[in-house]
Amino acid sequence: LKLALWGIGRSSPPWQGGSGAMAGEAESPRRRRPWPMLGRLPSVPLLLLLWQLPGACEGKFQAGPIRISGPKKENHWKYVSKFGYGLGTGKFNLRVKLQSPRTISAEAKLMFEVFLDEDWAEVEAMEDICKRRDKARQRREIVVNPEGEWGEWVNGSLAQSQRPHIWYFAISDCDGALQNFTHRLRFEFKATQDTGSEFSIEMGWMPLANFVFLCGISAFVWKFIVQTRSFSRSSGSVHPVIWTLSVAIVLQFIAQVFHTIHLWVYAYDGNGVKAMEVLSEILFMLSQVTQTSLLILIALGYTLLQSKIGELDLMIPMCFMVGVIHIMLVGFGKIKDDASYKYHENEGVVGWVLLVMRLLLYVWFLWAVQSSASEGGMKLQTFLRQYRAAGSLYFLAYPFIFIITKCFAPYWQHLVMAIGLMSMQMGSNLWLPPPLFSRGGGVKG
Repeated sequence: LKLALWGIGRSSPPWQGGSGAMAGEAESPRRRRPWPMLGRLPSVPLLLLLWQLPGACEGKFQAGPIRISGPKKENHWKYVSKFGYGLGTGKFNLRVKLQSPRTISAEAKLMFEVFLDEDWAEVEAMEDICKRRDKARQRREIVVNPEGEWGEWVNGSLAQSQRPHIWYFAISDCDGALQNFTHRLRFEFKATQDTGSEFSIEMGWMPLANFVFLCGISAFVWKFIVQTRSFSRSSGSVHPVIWTLSVAIVLQFIAQVFHTIHLWVYAYDGNGVKAMEVLSEILFMLSQVTQTSLLILIALGYTLLQSKIGELDLMIPMCFMVGVIHIMLVGFGKIKDDASYKYHENEGVVGWVLLVMRLLLYVWFLWAVQSSASEGGMKLQTFLRQYRAAGSLYFLAYPFIFIITKCFAPYWQHLVMAIGLMSMQMGSNLWLPPPLFSRGGGVKG
């Protein structure tokens, strides 16, 4: 935060009418750059080239526990993982290890089953889980070592020539190979494309798309810092609204950096940096909450009808609660990260809750704009009509992206959702700052 806001004005008294003009025209072209080292950074084409260089090994590596067998019928068939294959012949590998109990009297042979996406909905709908094996496109025995050691890898391949498919993998013990109590196993699953890449098909373009967006937001952050410093020199201070917007932009920038690093490491070890992935999503959500709160606060009349926050300080705890709810949704979503139904980060209940919250915040925004417009003159009403139109695009962007994403095939949904959300944030970044830096801008002095 210190780096991003370095050199920006100190205290923040209310803006003065007409004093918000940028002072860049009057500055010397030889003024000292706040970050001189940026001029020595590699060019964007070179960074893109470096990003695209093949790593030591690309890979998805999925591991985790499963509870199988026992008196409950539903525990005799367990979903393991999924992977989207492109054209060609892809490969998969799976092995298991006994965790609880630590040993068994003899080795047990379970069934490893592979299902095509075209059959998966019907498979999950079957009440008799042991009949699901009839829909499997491939079945292989997988051995549980009785001494609690890792078993042998089970290897297989899948060929497709018409279009990409998502394949689902499961383990079953419908023949009662294990004793009649619940056993806890640990599995390790690997899958590779025909090209050798272990990025699932829906993730194939994400590293490049994410890095291009990082370059774009880096350029925007630089421009924003220059504008803020110019504004500070012109008006003598920086308003709290700009400080709040700065925090939102910095959160978004750090989130993008963390996610890019996660994908970069993921390309080498198949795991990535999970902590950075989770922090990236939390910071991205907080950035959206901050921008949303700022839009509603201005719509309620802050800087338009009053220069101090006054009674609007009730917004602060409400925004805090909205932020906490968003963080909880991120945590819940990560628990279900590799669920069979999840094709992007906002899939399932989490996505629908976010959609409802965004629509409720939009209704609040519309009411706030209408309330402020009824108290102002013609100039303010004209400004608020434009503000309402731009704000509506922002609030309705997520519901639109969420619904449209479902129209695409599952192996495209992750890319569509990710690019849509990144474009939404970048669009708000490009739209929101200019009115705040413009001369007057409808802001009350």
